[in-house]
Amino acid sequence: MKKILNIVLMVLPLVLSGQNLKCCKSVNQVESYLRGEWIENKVDSNTVYEFWFENGIGHLSEKEIAEYGDELIELEIQPYVEVIKYEGGFKIKFIYPNESWTSELKYINSSKLVLIRDGEETEYYRYEK
Repeated sequence: MKKILNIVLMVLPLVLSGQNLKCCKSVNQVESYLRGEWIENKVDSNTVYEFWFENGIGHLSEKEIAEYGDELIELEIQPYVEVIKYEGGFKIKFIYPNESWTSELKYINSSKLVLIRDGEETEYYRYEK
């Protein structure tokens, strides 16, 4: 009995980690949730990320919150964004002029976003002015 329990306890985390993202079945659904402004869940975070999609192309604008928090200052670099569906869920590819990287989409809903890059999870929340 102990052997069976040990096997179940070893296999269960592997099964749970391979499950698909529950909220979305298509790239369009992910894009719909992703649209808008997001801020990293950190006390000292002052960068707001705005995602938008037009004509099948995703864009990302990075903005800094001004000193008194009453306005956003847009930064110059605007990467392209591509949502990729794969067997295990979705990934987001960020394409800058000289580099690109991909983050796995762990969770998304209308107010929370969790991305995994290089094994590190980062939480974002919908930015409300």
